[in-house]
Amino acid sequence: MRAIFGLFVSVAIVLATPGLGVATPSAKDELTFEVSLDDRPIGVHRFRIADGGAMRVVESDASFDVKILRVPVYRYRHSNTETWQNGCLKQIDSETDANGTPYAVDLSKTATGYRIVTPHETQTYQGDCLMSFAYWDQRFLRQQRLLNTQTGELIAVEIQSLGESERKIANRTVPVKGFRVLAAPQNVDIKVFYHSVDGRWVALESVLENGRLLRYALTADDRLAAAERISDPPSTQR
Repeated sequence: MRAIFGLFVSVAIVLATPGLGVATPSAKDELTFEVSLDDRPIGVHRFRIADGGAMRVVESDASFDVKILRVPVYRYRHSNTETWQNGCLKQIDSETDANGTPYAVDLSKTATGYRIVTPHETQTYQGDCLMSFAYWDQRFLRQQRLLNTQTGELIAVEIQSLGESERKIANRTVPVKGFRVLAAPQNVDIKVFYHSVDGRWVALESVLENGRLLRYALTADDRLAAAERISDPPSTQR
């Protein structure tokens, strides 16, 4: 469980254009996901986004507590600051406590690629652009390799389209487009959903290694209601 959680806590959420476009957030934004395990609430994941032209800084904090018969059995805390430039990672500073096991990742851009430092190793990545599991920017769906910001691991992925459907988000039924992110060696199977009208990331789900279902759902905000009005305009009176 602790390994796959890192694929979710590395994300950030902002307004996005439809399709596989570039995210277009407001200058400052703060949004929240409710997180559940087998439909039981376990915590929240909050995001603070500061956008300045080509630069974007995303701060996120996740806090999960899993209980059985009200007895705590799993505790997860994660804080992460990501700096992006022109849609590519520039710097990451993350710390995680996965039920008592600490993780840390320090990523920095270099002249030839990236330097990724964890408590156990330092590795380099040769390439101009590296992305994490950044569900907020649909360009990540074009990538063949993504960074797990909890562990520093580079993961080869396969992306599949799930087509269009409807999902219940914040007590509203909204039209969505879905995609599936697969990574066989790590047993990763993640479904991510975007609002069909404004392209925003609104939900995510994955079956964990122990068979339990983890879900992210965007909490209510004014933009969700606005998108709903656009997707279902009132009929014209005659």
